[in-house]
Amino acid sequence: MNVIKLFFSMLLIGSTLSFAQLNSGYDGPKPEVYSGSKSFVFMYTPFQSNFNPVYVSTASGFYSGGSSYSDMNLFGAGFQYYVTKEIALVLGASFGTSTETQDSTSSSQKSETSSTSFGVALDANYHFKALYGVSPYVGVNVNFGSYSRTVDQPDEGTPSKMESTGSGIGAGLNLGFDWYFTEGLSLGGKYTVGFRSLSAPEVTSTSGSTSNTMKGPSNTSIGIGTASVILNVHF
Repeated sequence: MNVIKLFFSMLLIGSTLSFAQLNSGYDGPKPEVYSGSKSFVFMYTPFQSNFNPVYVSTASGFYSGGSSYSDMNLFGAGFQYYVTKEIALVLGASFGTSTETQDSTSSSQKSETSSTSFGVALDANYHFKALYGVSPYVGVNVNFGSYSRTVDQPDEGTPSKMESTGSGIGAGLNLGFDWYFTEGLSLGGKYTVGFRSLSAPEVTSTSGSTSNTMKGPSNTSIGIGTASVILNVHF
């Protein structure tokens, strides 16, 4: 048994030394930032900070009653293509959904809220000279999104429901980087500063058998937008 272990240990060491000699000039993966380079893009946007409610990677904001708007986290996927070795275009779609149930402490009334957002976005990014395995960039973003929200209160007396739908456009400035940690894959981050303009949503309120439809307030905001985590799969 010891002889077998020794044999495989020597085989592993020999293979490692041979690989090192054959790849003595290899100094890690290089950024794939050349004309014609392509990749699939997967994105998660979990972070938002703002001066006023603003979400610019897609229009994920949704009308939440009164004069207020809320936001949700986004998941996205898209396609990236390098027009030149410096300029990359990224076309993507984002999706977000959330569900919340609230129980009143003063009554038996329960509120169930569900929200959905879908958007498309186009980025044009300029990549600076790569530093080792990191490719920094700046760029611009334009986007369009739609959203819907339903608040259902199945009260024992008179059930009520509020449904709202709307859309929005946005634009922003990107600051980001891609880190090529292994061949064919890069992990990066993007921070976007911009504005968002949401149209006046259509709001339908139903109480029992009575329904009323009205227009909610529109919303335009300028502020610090979103931070996203990005995975690129190059091919």
